Amino acid sequence: MNEPSLELQYEHAFDIRINFDKRWMIGPIARELQVGYTSIGENCQVFGPLLNGRLVDYSGADWPLVRSDGVIELNAHYMIETDDGALIYINNRGYVHGPLRAPGQGADEAPAIPAYFRCTPYFRAPDGRHDWLNRTVMIGIGLRCPNLTEDDPPDHSLFRYYAVL
Repeated sequence: MNEPSLELQYEHAFDIRINFDKRWMIGPIARELQVGYTSIGENCQVFGPLLNGRLVDYSGADWPLVRSDGVIELNAHYMIETDDGALIYINNRGYVHGPLRAPGQGADEAPAIPAYFRCTPYFRAPDGRHDWLNRTVMIGIGLRCPNLTEDDPPDHSLFRYYAVL
């Protein structure tokens, strides 16, 4: 008999490369909080063992909250078009920060808290081949790839998503 387990089990589901278009900041507002806007651009890819396709060009944006403690709260909404033509809505929420100093650390000390970029997406997929997304908890790991020089690829982020089994 199979007993339920409390051990985390997961599998790589797919990756997304998001190319960015516009960026704006609003604020500061209440207590130094800022609201951002980052729209997705063109040629964004979805690829992996469980899902393939693209993001619909200009189909959404991230509306992050930038906190005074250096943490960014992600709140992105956009559309995936799969290789078989299905349209899937995604709302991606998460936290991003660079290395941070722990309370009490001096400015001359190396930050004790490492960089972090994690998210939890929620999907609205049509009935059929992709409806497993409507009932699966996913965890995403992100990597920011800014365009720092003219020779760099366009401003983008990479996400790897894991399905929790």
